[in-house]
Amino acid sequence: METAAINRKHSLIIKDTITVTGVKSVIAVGEKEVRLALENKRLTLTGSGFSAEKLSIEEGALVLSGEVLSLRYTSASEPKSVLKRLFR
Repeated sequence: METAAINRKHSLIIKDTITVTGVKSVIAVGEKEVRLALENKRLTLTGSGFSAEKLSIEEGALVLSGEVLSLRYTSASEPKSVLKRLFR
């Protein structure tokens, strides 16, 4: 079976609910923090009362309820550990 790479555009809409598209995978969903992997970056939402209402990885969409206090985008590359940096 052949799989094609899907190029997902990202959007973040905050209204009555929080809708995130372009989601590659969900790293963590907690009451105070949600961490998502997007195509080339990671998105961390912090706040309170987060609850996943709808998730479709095939469509790359996540709908949340809760209150967003902050959001942060970071690079998708994992930071190297101290030991890996010492022994390269």
